[in-house]
Amino acid sequence: MRFLMATVASLFISASAFAWVPAFQYQLNGYQAAVTMYNPTGYTVYCQGYAVGQLQTGMVVNSWFADWVGPFQYRTAWVYANPPFFFVNAWLNVNCQ
Repeated sequence: MRFLMATVASLFISASAFAWVPAFQYQLNGYQAAVTMYNPTGYTVYCQGYAVGQLQTGMVVNSWFADWVGPFQYRTAWVYANPPFFFVNAWLNVNCQ
């Protein structure tokens, strides 16, 4: 019985240790790419966000954040391109623990 209880308890503990994808919004136009995440939980979480943009010249620019996000707070990562250059592709991602 103790073994069964220990197994069940370890499943719950290990499931909470994995990363999860929070609610996030992205903004993208020719000169700006941004990802904003929101912590809807009542506790502080550690999150990492990435924004990567590729210019028409092939150059890649990136930005990221790795921070503790308090309850009901936001964090944003963004990249900019200066005219006459513009983004032709962008990648945005956020993971939290």
